[in-house]
Amino acid sequence: MRVIIIGIDPHKSSHTAVAVAATGHRIGQRRFVVNSGTFGRLLHWCAQWPGRRFAVEGAGGLGRSLAQQLAAAGEDVVDVPSTLSARARLLATGVLDFVVRDGPEACPGPSS
Repeated sequence: MRVIIIGIDPHKSSHTAVAVAATGHRIGQRRFVVNSGTFGRLLHWCAQWPGRRFAVEGAGGLGRSLAQQLAAAGEDVVDVPSTLSARARLLATGVLDFVVRDGPEACPGPSS
């Protein structure tokens, strides 16, 4: 069975979920407004991928309630520390590549 990773970026008013295949390709994305029906809608959307694992950003912080609900429902849940998420965002934008290649001193500073 293929394992699909469902990455969740939780916020106070919404959760963004992205489904990623083992190949690294995004196969689905959805934003859920946070209310009493959010958890049910999330599970309903994810039902199309029976082999899934949830990666919740900040499962010990803002994502704690959602991570606990998922675990209580028998889902496989892992925490993604916020610092790791921030690094991934830098990699995705190419900013970190620039810093690693040219060194931090090469980064443009604030305009004078």
